[in-house]
Amino acid sequence: MGLQDRDYMRSGGERPTRLVFPNLSPQPWWRRITWQAWVGVALSVIAVASGVVWLVRDAQGLFGPAAPTEASLIVNINTATREEIETLPGIGPAKALLIIRDRPYVKADELLEVNGIGTALLEDIRPYVVVEGETRAIE
Repeated sequence: MGLQDRDYMRSGGERPTRLVFPNLSPQPWWRRITWQAWVGVALSVIAVASGVVWLVRDAQGLFGPAAPTEASLIVNINTATREEIETLPGIGPAKALLIIRDRPYVKADELLEVNGIGTALLEDIRPYVVVEGETRAIE
């Protein structure tokens, strides 16, 4: 006996106006997925994300060295490039060009003559500035 026959017999011989199917109500797609499937999806996403992180990290070497960060160099202001001078705290592209324009310097105090560099800024950059030797990374 099928569901339709059962309903027919319960209705006293009258045909039901609507067929009723127990436990077959439509559910959203996300409720029909078991927790094991969700765990599998989560593990797959984690695996792909970690692979992307490895690829990005390894690909950084293909694009050349990264620019030095602020206060990461001891800068010889007489020989340094504009990018190296910009690593000094408080020095941007415009001030770096002004420093390059007024070369050579005999001592670091001569930076006070550069427009936009005051005593406070000079004291901030003094540990990172030399006038002799090479520009080098801070150890």
